[in-house]
Amino acid sequence: NKVQTTKYTVLSFLPKNLFEQFHRFANCYFVFIVLLNFVPQVGAIQPFVSMAPVIVILFIQAVKDLFEDYGRYKSDVEINSAECFVLKSSDDKYHKMKWSDLQVGDIVRVVCNSVIPADILLLHSSDPDGICFIETSNLDGESNLKQRMVVPKHWGDVNNHEFYPKEFKSIIECQTPNNEIYKFHGNMIPANGGEKISVNNSNLLLRGCVIRNTDYVEGIVLYAGHETKAMLNNNGPRYKRSKLERRMNTDVIYCVVLLLVMCLIGSVGNGIWASNMSNIEQAELFIPNEENGEALNPALSGFYMFWTMVILLQVLIPISLYVSMEIVKWGQVHMINSDIDLYHKETDTPIRCRALNITEDLGQIQYVFSDKTGTLTENKMIFRRCTIGGVDYPHAANGESPITFLLPNAGPKPVNADDENAVKSAPNSPAASRRARETDVTPDPVLYEKLISTPYSTFACNEAIWDFFINLAICNTVVISNDSDDSVTASTTPDPYSVSTSIIPSLFLLSTIFVLSFAKIEPLYVTNQFFSSFYNVRMQSYPILNQQSTATSVKESPLESKDLQSPIFTSKNGMRHEIIQHQQLPSTCPPFILLITLFPFQQISTPVLNTKLNTKPKFSYHDSESPDEAALVYAAHAYGCVLAHRSSHGGKESVTITLPDGGGKLEFEVLHKLPFDSTRKRMSVIVRDPRNGQITLYCKGADSAILSALRRDQQDDSNNSTDIINRTKQYLDKYGRVGLRTLCISKRVLTEAEYSEWEQLHRAAERDLENRDQMMINSFVRMEDNLELLGATGIEDRLQDGVPETIEALRQAGIQVWVVTGDKRETATNIGRSCRLIHQNDEVIELITETPEALSELLDTTISSQDNKRGKLPEIQHQTTLDFVLGTGNRDQPDTLVKEIADKFVLLARRCRSVLCCRATPLQKGMVLKLIKDKLHVMTLAIGDGANDVSMIQVADIGVGLSGQEGMQAVMSSDYALAQFRFLKKLLLVHGHWNYARLASMVLYFFYKNAAFVFLIFWFQILCGFSGGNMIEQSYLLIFNLIFTSVPPLVNGVLDKDIDAATLLKKPELYMQGIKDELYLQRTFWINMLDALYQSLIIFFFLYVIYLDTEVGLIEWGTVVTTAAVFVILIHLGIETKTWTWIHWVCQIGSVLVFFAYSLIYNIVCATCLPPSNPYFVMERVIQTGQFWFSILLVTAVALFPR
Repeated sequence: NKVQTTKYTVLSFLPKNLFEQFHRFANCYFVFIVLLNFVPQVGAIQPFVSMAPVIVILFIQAVKDLFEDYGRYKSDVEINSAECFVLKSSDDKYHKMKWSDLQVGDIVRVVCNSVIPADILLLHSSDPDGICFIETSNLDGESNLKQRMVVPKHWGDVNNHEFYPKEFKSIIECQTPNNEIYKFHGNMIPANGGEKISVNNSNLLLRGCVIRNTDYVEGIVLYAGHETKAMLNNNGPRYKRSKLERRMNTDVIYCVVLLLVMCLIGSVGNGIWASNMSNIEQAELFIPNEENGEALNPALSGFYMFWTMVILLQVLIPISLYVSMEIVKWGQVHMINSDIDLYHKETDTPIRCRALNITEDLGQIQYVFSDKTGTLTENKMIFRRCTIGGVDYPHAANGESPITFLLPNAGPKPVNADDENAVKSAPNSPAASRRARETDVTPDPVLYEKLISTPYSTFACNEAIWDFFINLAICNTVVISNDSDDSVTASTTPDPYSVSTSIIPSLFLLSTIFVLSFAKIEPLYVTNQFFSSFYNVRMQSYPILNQQSTATSVKESPLESKDLQSPIFTSKNGMRHEIIQHQQLPSTCPPFILLITLFPFQQISTPVLNTKLNTKPKFSYHDSESPDEAALVYAAHAYGCVLAHRSSHGGKESVTITLPDGGGKLEFEVLHKLPFDSTRKRMSVIVRDPRNGQITLYCKGADSAILSALRRDQQDDSNNSTDIINRTKQYLDKYGRVGLRTLCISKRVLTEAEYSEWEQLHRAAERDLENRDQMMINSFVRMEDNLELLGATGIEDRLQDGVPETIEALRQAGIQVWVVTGDKRETATNIGRSCRLIHQNDEVIELITETPEALSELLDTTISSQDNKRGKLPEIQHQTTLDFVLGTGNRDQPDTLVKEIADKFVLLARRCRSVLCCRATPLQKGMVLKLIKDKLHVMTLAIGDGANDVSMIQVADIGVGLSGQEGMQAVMSSDYALAQFRFLKKLLLVHGHWNYARLASMVLYFFYKNAAFVFLIFWFQILCGFSGGNMIEQSYLLIFNLIFTSVPPLVNGVLDKDIDAATLLKKPELYMQGIKDELYLQRTFWINMLDALYQSLIIFFFLYVIYLDTEVGLIEWGTVVTTAAVFVILIHLGIETKTWTWIHWVCQIGSVLVFFAYSLIYNIVCATCLPPSNPYFVMERVIQTGQFWFSILLVTAVALFPR
């Protein structure tokens, strides 16, 4: 189990590091130049001196790699030295052992709050139900607890409370190691040769997870060390090549071509010059000789000169630009990560940049593809409506009051829905901020009365209503966890101030609500006085968790649409709220919520209060990876159908629910769970009814998935149930039009023979290791057929704050926004209008077809109609909105769309301001984005929060994951992780614009300054017969770009702001600069190079004329030229700088001072270091002359005058 993430050892570091560094083109290029200098005929610089820059670069990189590897080494030592308990066969006891010594097949015990050392198959748990809870935040970032189950024991003692490792002789078959942390399957073959036992992800504990709420677990190591899923997922930062970098690579090729042309000119010029020499004496001054003293052949001399010119002009290729860009991008990432405006305080979530090299792409996005649920919406689901048996129950009071109501035996839940502190979860749990909203359910009085009017035990009538709520309660993967927080929470156990539950048998209609604060220590007296004024009363009381709840307002509900008024219950909220509040309560005496309703002919019940204090009552929370599931469970909870307990005894799983109105408990044996997947779009659970042993499948899912699988007699027009289905469909459409998320609820009653036949085939599918996934889906589909429709639910998912404003700003910036969602058309369209994706005056084009042929014909008709009405593309590009419904249940349609009618679709879609794709599967999301990206060659960004968005996020040029409530898979696949959609506005319009402008300016500046310096050397060749001579001192030639002019452009690349943030946010259209590539066009590069050419001509020939016929020597004149180049190049950058900070001033002035300091010191202490030149006291002499300063000022002014 030993892990080693280091790349080097003491012996392998030097050769391996050098080998890695020489895989980089830049380093190979430098080494090639150094080797050329060792050839006597072409050497232009002292060979050993030319090695200095290469050695410095390799040394710095080596030190960086060594430092990083040492950090990995320390981490490895710490992890490998961690201890765990491992069973030793010698004495059958657990002993401490280092993680690194673990091996596959070891039996391990892991205690509570300990990290799991390897991938372990769970064989035993201290929990009597055979379950344990793990926290996977170290693995996938999710801090909500997940439940794992012991493998059913078919050897020795099957009692879950006992575990004898020595008796475990089974053989385990499992997959080869892979990085899919959410998938695992295998088989366990008992030692006695019994039937294979299927094992899956619910039985696997992954390395890096933490055991929670369980004393200890025991299991066998399946994968160890580098074969664990955690290590296989341990990838480095994502690497993508940005659009600007791709264009820059093209310009580097142009520089290579320009270098070759200049070297060729020098080579030809040298050959012509040499051939024109009339005698050897003259030739000796300009061209090298053969060993016998004769002049070289002009052709051979020209060949040598070609390579000499390559050495002299090497810096024309800005190899250092790549390193500089890495530094700048690192700084830009730091600036983005440090932006407080991109920090979400409520969830303590900052922005995270996971890809370090595409910061400038943020400023060139043309298309944004967004998921809907959890991305545009809060993903805080509120149960708002339901229909059962074709009857609509509007739940009109939901979301209307700041206080939620809980009926008897439904579990306490009087929580202020808008107070995030009212209910607390485990520290740092993302569930904490959402539970208050999820539990905000007010039962519909009519539905509740129907529910309790017939006890479940009789099952004589209202069977659909009971099955409906049982489905909501048990058809899920919700985890039940107890609150251990010190805060006062509601409890199902006796509370010191709670009224005896025996006094209140039932309550189903709440007419008046009173919130009372009782004085000090006499609650019994005050309560009795209050009740003495009422007759015929039935009453219940609950502690209030938050005393400020009465003052909290609730957002206006969007569900006041008249078309959704139910014929059964049509008032706006159906309840009259009267709030009476007295003096403030001391902390020792909690207040009460008194839920009172008047009923005739009821006997008065006097409350009896408990006197025993209990300061820490506990409450069971329902944690779920899916907010939809949690909302449905809390809805059932509000009606008294409470998910109370899950257990596993002897390999048999069960789920217990409590019934409303003191109806007792029901423990269902869970025979199978059919988990949700995006292909089926539904999930199911098969249970055995405890009353009569009847086997029932409860299923919930998308309406398209459920309605197509209904029983044939239910779909027969002659059957009465058809009317129920039609009414349910009408309500589904109405729910969708007001933006509710819809699910259909169904069931199927199975005979023993039907179940036995299916189970046999299903077990075979579970044991198949090769085609298991497809066989399991086929098995699920076989079972989820012939369903009986029970009803449907409508869940509200409100828009996040700032979504409409963000989408509007993106559209003003010229970015086309697409919403790609799996929701139905009505729901998606409503959200599209709410978030301003679809404006009131937009023309909406709907493409809804059943076949590819019909779609092709509809596209032809639509395109022709648009051409006739509004002309060609330029006139209509920002006029219409295309509401595109992708797929209607036909899974073959996406392939057909891409292959046969893609061009037509793209032609129409590109003319639209926005596109809304509905009913899209995860695969279709990625296919749509790839289609647009490949056909239109545009920059795309995808943003989503769930696993179903991963495909889209990975295909896009930039993937943004929201760390929401559907796990962390989207974040793990993304380049940038945000907490809210609204942060996309500043990320793109501000940071994107800045980073693009900075990088574009910096890249062009690097090309400019390198070219300007190289052109100075090239012009000198005209004066020296293309002999490879150089007027610039060798050390200046080597470090001019490395030291003198390197730091200021880096600072500009990180800190410069061409436009302030407020203006960029106020005028989003400024973002168009990046979309149109206005700051880095092809012509911009050549204009930049012409600017370098002009400035080099001014510097060289002005100074040549000024110092002509003077006593200044070549080295002195070269020093003046170098100084002028430093001033011109740095001041050129200063002119380009838009926002000056003290850092800019320090770097600009510091660079000039460093140049003069180096020159003055070097000319004194190292005058003969680089023979044959001798720059002794050169700078000291030239700076004392007025001619020097006059020429520097004149040349700088003239060279920069066009700027």
